[in-house]
Amino acid sequence: MKKHFMTACMLVAGLAACVTSCQKKDPAAQVKGNGLPQAQNTKGLIAYVEVDSLATQYEYCKVRLKELEAKQAQYSSQLNSKAQALQKAMADFQQKMQSGGYTSQQQAEAAQAQLQRQDQQLRQFQEKVEADMAAAAAAYQETLRDSLKHFIDDFNKDGRYTMILSKSGDNILYADKQLDITDQVVAGLNKRYKK
Repeated sequence: MKKHFMTACMLVAGLAACVTSCQKKDPAAQVKGNGLPQAQNTKGLIAYVEVDSLATQYEYCKVRLKELEAKQAQYSSQLNSKAQALQKAMADFQQKMQSGGYTSQQQAEAAQAQLQRQDQQLRQFQEKVEADMAAAAAAYQETLRDSLKHFIDDFNKDGRYTMILSKSGDNILYADKQLDITDQVVAGLNKRYKK
């Protein structure tokens, strides 16, 4: 009886070891003959969104980009106007200098100092415009990221995806088109934006 009990215990221990070893995947068994890892069944766990498509399909992006372009055009117009006024003032100064239009050295120096102030004001305006446009673009990007993040959080509340990547240009070398959820995300974002 002791012998049968020992044999039964050894058999149970052997089965337990076998089950445990079957549950742990052998790393060597997960590699194909060519050295590449075996494909895991992860379909649906990872998805991606073509972020570049948002600029052309998401209504918020279309509206905000038009606003940014209009602001840029307005600033460019103002900058060009100020630059042309400076060029004209410089040409007038040169002509007056050559024709002896200034009656004294002090008058010429005062006119030249005025041109330098006008040039400095133009440079300051250009720096302000660049800073304003950079801030507007950063605010747009931040709002877009925030909107996308909140939507993705709601979109994936059921946890169907373990990871959702943003694809822009060629930052992802390969992705199965079945993992592309861009159209669903754009449709959802547009629906939210219209509310």
